[in-house]
Amino acid sequence: MTTARTGNESLHEALAHLNEAAKESREEIQKLVNERYTNLKHAFTGAAQASAGWVKEQGMEAADKAKMTASAVDKSVHKYPWAYVGGAAATGFIIGLLVGRRK
Repeated sequence: MTTARTGNESLHEALAHLNEAAKESREEIQKLVNERYTNLKHAFTGAAQASAGWVKEQGMEAADKAKMTASAVDKSVHKYPWAYVGGAAATGFIIGLLVGRRK
């Protein structure tokens, strides 16, 4: 029986050492993952801020261009309303013909 106890005690000691090594490895891996996550988070945050600034700048320019274009179209429609009515009618007629052929 003493050999069985000695074997069990050796097994328990080996498992305890293995468990301790696993805990240390887990802590090291967790630290590395946390560092990588923090680095990625900072990188993505910086990229998001930079792209948000660029989009805001481009959006303002695009909005200004859209306003100018809408104003020009509005003036043109008020100056030549029947030309736009005729163009819309012709476009609707052509689309109707194309859709009608598919059936």
